[in-house]
Amino acid sequence: MQLSWRRLRQNIPAFIKGTLRRQADSLLPSHEVSEYRAWITRRLAQRQLAYTNPVPPGLLSLLTAVWDGSPLQYLKTLANSIIEQNAEGTCEWVLLDNGCSHPQLRAYLERLSHYPWVQLHRMETNVGITRGLRYCLEQATNQYIVPVDADDYLYPDALRILSAWIENAGYPVALYSDEDKIIGTRFYQPYLKPDWDPVLLANSAYIAHLGAVQRTEAIKLGAYTDPATEGSPDWDLFMRLMLAGHAAVHIPEVLYSWRVHARSTADDAASKPYVHASQKAVLQRFLEAKNLTDRFTVENSPLLNGMAHWHFSRKQQDAKPLEIVRIHAANARSDARALQPLAREMAAKHGFLAFIGEDVELERADWTWEAFGLFELHPDTAMVGGRIANRKGVITEAGRYFGYGGVCGCPHRGRPVTDPGYFTQMWKQRSVSAVSTQFAVVDAAFLAELLHHLPRISLAYLGVWAGAYAFRTGKRIVYSPFLSGISELDWEQWWDPAEQAFFAGVNRDLIPDHRFYSRCLSLQKPFAFADQLDVAPLPSLRMHSVAP
Repeated sequence: MQLSWRRLRQNIPAFIKGTLRRQADSLLPSHEVSEYRAWITRRLAQRQLAYTNPVPPGLLSLLTAVWDGSPLQYLKTLANSIIEQNAEGTCEWVLLDNGCSHPQLRAYLERLSHYPWVQLHRMETNVGITRGLRYCLEQATNQYIVPVDADDYLYPDALRILSAWIENAGYPVALYSDEDKIIGTRFYQPYLKPDWDPVLLANSAYIAHLGAVQRTEAIKLGAYTDPATEGSPDWDLFMRLMLAGHAAVHIPEVLYSWRVHARSTADDAASKPYVHASQKAVLQRFLEAKNLTDRFTVENSPLLNGMAHWHFSRKQQDAKPLEIVRIHAANARSDARALQPLAREMAAKHGFLAFIGEDVELERADWTWEAFGLFELHPDTAMVGGRIANRKGVITEAGRYFGYGGVCGCPHRGRPVTDPGYFTQMWKQRSVSAVSTQFAVVDAAFLAELLHHLPRISLAYLGVWAGAYAFRTGKRIVYSPFLSGISELDWEQWWDPAEQAFFAGVNRDLIPDHRFYSRCLSLQKPFAFADQLDVAPLPSLRMHSVAP
């Protein structure tokens, strides 16, 4: 990036900050970065043996819009990656010269057009990201579209793995992969993602790279037609898919690298000032499509204020029937079936029960509205649980996963409450295997049904049993950081080892639960890399249809 001396002097703080940020992991890699580079190197070697089938013709159309801000060196790196893995020419690459004026850039695009599988088109002026992608979509001819930014990078086996997953999953409407970031030739900060999660999707565009969508469905749903979503076109597309009732398949392999450089949002979202407005537009459209604008507003997340993170704020109107059950420590191991009469009574009123530990100090007065909102936004939700920290500010509860750390653990446990967690997941609403009855709200009809089917279980462990029953009945368990409380009691001390063992035996087929905690992450250490032997190249797919 070239700057005049006057502009450089005016921007020295930001310039230095950005340079240091981009170089830190390159020059002084952390232990985590070093671990990842070793991990991905081993995984790439394994993938050569696991994914051997060639990409079938007519399956994939890559879409790339190139503009003057696309650095030529990175476009060449991307092109070389695609050329090397598309030697048979079975994939199509739709390239748009989006009003480019730099002679070298235009000359290189012309060279690429000599490949018979490259479609090169030109706009005389830059029509923007959304319109550029829409034009590429309309020119594509293959079954799936795969948007790729001109300055990013595809792993050398990305197309082969993507096509293998498409075939293995039975040609689903949409898929997305894991991703990492790249500075120069160095890879770091992998995002090993959860499976399809509408709750997390409504909080962040975690599905962005690498995404593949059936071309005809993308056109049908109006992909890349809303100029208000200029900075978030792929998020808008996947939200449209969700609203149409589709669930995307997760590919637990790192296929895409988000390039970090001075002009990229991977480095700093402020490089594209319109990103905030476009993200809000995506979420506002979601509310409009669900006819919920009278009950919700889209607000900046109070936990990530001033950043490009959002929260659906439920208006305090039309309260639902709610009964609060305070659980004293002395009664934590009591038989939960004693709640059956109350659960049935509240179910008849289409209401809810709230479980709150006797010593829990609630931090937000609007917690009931937060819970009501999640049940309305995601109608398949059966239970919503909150975040618990002790007075030292250490997290003890923030959503749990079957199989982590034993039968059902919380990988965020032990973090300071000021730590946003892995890719800010501790500060975002998301689906989980289970939540604790130390602070939770449950649909009364679901609870009545659950208690009817179960033998004697404890109040302390009820949340774990609810998670298993939700899994089996197609319901959802949701964690929200906006249900937050303080407690000096560690609820795990009330868990009966015999009950845990019984649960594990009855629900052996659910453990571990990789829906919302990546199979590439360790089940012993929080958000560490898994032993490669535990990562199947093409794991059996358990598809869970969810209500939009």
